[in-house]
Amino acid sequence: MKSLLQQTLLAAVILSTSLTSHPVQADSSIPVADFFKKPSYSGRPVLSPDGKHMLVLTPRNGHFVLTVINLATRTPKVIASDANYDVANPSWINNHRVTFSVTKGAEVTASENDGGGLFAVDIDGNHFRTLVVTRKDAQGGKEYKPYGLIKAVGGDSNDLIVINNARGVNVELGATDLYRMDSMTGRTSLLTFKNPGKVGDWLLDHDNVIRVAISEAVDPNNKRIQQSVYYRANQDAEWQRIYQAYHDEGKEMTPLAFDFDNKTLFVAGRFHGRDTKAIHIWDFEHNTAGEIIADAPNADVSQLLQDKRLKRTVGAVIPGMKTELIYFDEEYAKLQASLNASFPGQEVYFSLKEQGAVVTTSGTNNVGTVYFYDTKNKSLEQIYTVKPELEGKKLSEQSVINYAARDGLNIPAYLTLPEGVTAKKLPLIAYIHGGPHARDEFGFDPITQMFASRGYAVLQPQFRMSTGFGWKHHTAGWKQWGLAMQDDITDGVAHLVKQGIVDPTRVCIVGASYGGYATMYGLIKTPDLYRCGINFVGVTDVKMLFTVNWSDMSGPQMENMGALMHGDPKTDEAYFQQSSAIGNADKIKAPVLMAYGSEDIRVPLIHGEKMRDKLRSLGKTVEWMVMTGEGHGWVKESNNILWGETMLRFVDQYIGRDAAKTDTPNGATSH
Repeated sequence: MKSLLQQTLLAAVILSTSLTSHPVQADSSIPVADFFKKPSYSGRPVLSPDGKHMLVLTPRNGHFVLTVINLATRTPKVIASDANYDVANPSWINNHRVTFSVTKGAEVTASENDGGGLFAVDIDGNHFRTLVVTRKDAQGGKEYKPYGLIKAVGGDSNDLIVINNARGVNVELGATDLYRMDSMTGRTSLLTFKNPGKVGDWLLDHDNVIRVAISEAVDPNNKRIQQSVYYRANQDAEWQRIYQAYHDEGKEMTPLAFDFDNKTLFVAGRFHGRDTKAIHIWDFEHNTAGEIIADAPNADVSQLLQDKRLKRTVGAVIPGMKTELIYFDEEYAKLQASLNASFPGQEVYFSLKEQGAVVTTSGTNNVGTVYFYDTKNKSLEQIYTVKPELEGKKLSEQSVINYAARDGLNIPAYLTLPEGVTAKKLPLIAYIHGGPHARDEFGFDPITQMFASRGYAVLQPQFRMSTGFGWKHHTAGWKQWGLAMQDDITDGVAHLVKQGIVDPTRVCIVGASYGGYATMYGLIKTPDLYRCGINFVGVTDVKMLFTVNWSDMSGPQMENMGALMHGDPKTDEAYFQQSSAIGNADKIKAPVLMAYGSEDIRVPLIHGEKMRDKLRSLGKTVEWMVMTGEGHGWVKESNNILWGETMLRFVDQYIGRDAAKTDTPNGATSH
């Protein structure tokens, strides 16, 4: 199908009609490279405030460039590009001018990405202005003032509200100021000369008055990180502290937004003994969290939806194992219901403006398709598909399951079963997320779908310490590297074996970062469970998170929250020795594939080198790769494709069909 970007529409799809599906092909027909190719388009299109133009990041010469589409004429125009970077984070300043930055890619850490910057240009390509140089240009001797975009002032103004830490660069946990910046000249004026001090975050009302300040500081009495939230009723009022909490209690407040009366303040947090975050209206009379407007029993809720056009708070996002949207506004609820009916079985999201909406759909056989919805004509027009090479191909369905860990804790997980294969005695990939204070999200994942396409089941457990499922679930994983966190993974595999879905003699564990650690320690703790392991950019010794001095994992956060979650180097030596993958490498039986980025400063190369050398000295089977020039994850498309092909070849060798009658690590025979 030709897209709107190609200036041709095959047909307008009326909202009330269902879409015709493409014919499907067998899973195994999909080349591995197709899973790992960069998306053909980046991010979601962004409508102008008046809904007459659309910003889209489109591919050209291996990078994403910024294209603006006139929706009346369907005419696209490239207005910004860079030979070495992707354009990123486009947003509207007003109906005629936009701002953006550049990036090396989504997988690199902030300290490894020499892009950044802040730029502005008119939609006709005129009046280009560099507001902030890139990190690379700053290294070349140019003045670097790292202003970050907060919002556009609005209306016809060319001005932006930006944030900068120049006055707080030497503050222990950092401190920032807000400025008003003219996007035509780059000139700035300080807005936060009068502030409560050491403020890291700010919140403005809808008249652009700075009303809330959030500060973090190390309490000198106990070295714990403490949050303080300040409020003022208007620009001339004195700042007053309205809330204070320690981070290690999980009770921080997240001020979200003011309602359009500029009096009602919405906040998120775990108030009044709640385990999960909910959105409340702040009660200024009693200085406490008041009425709950959005919550969920097993998910932390902290995202509001507001519509400047309607001047209403219209809904909230419930980020469970599948994201749900709840609406307080009838217009939004009706549009969502209509779109859901038009795309049955799909995840549907929209962003509504004056004359239209950007609609994004995704599902089992739809990695992502973006439409423009004309609110006047009630019609949908396809703009693009995220990965056209997968259109018409049959992918594998991802489902949500729950199982009980051995201590009774509920562990939610994603399970992807290979399409068209009976779910009985399947080979399994236990695919472990990084962090570990992070989580997996529902939706397309290239590694998961690649393995499923070749007949493997894939389990993604949200083990204890994963975030987003409440404070108890998170803290149950503190200082549990190799202990209960590892058992949660083992128990997930056992759950699938007990159901008859998985062949216990054909299981491989795979993961990156913390998932790489869980891979190594899984091979140590349950050496007869796994026939192989794949560790990329993985931690191999927990204590090295604190002692490797060229890592970016340092400072007060690691000394307080890091020590609580991962262990205290001053007091937990026995724990570190027990949980060290390097220190227990002699227990590993299964073959291991390891890969690291040469420039990784999150988990430096030494983690992998020491583990590799120890395993080889013990006569273990190790495959080793270094991705030159890569950091904590692969940015180059060629490296991602190579890695996908390498992983599949390795897994096929040990638990694939060709390995069906070879010996398992414990000497048993798989049939």
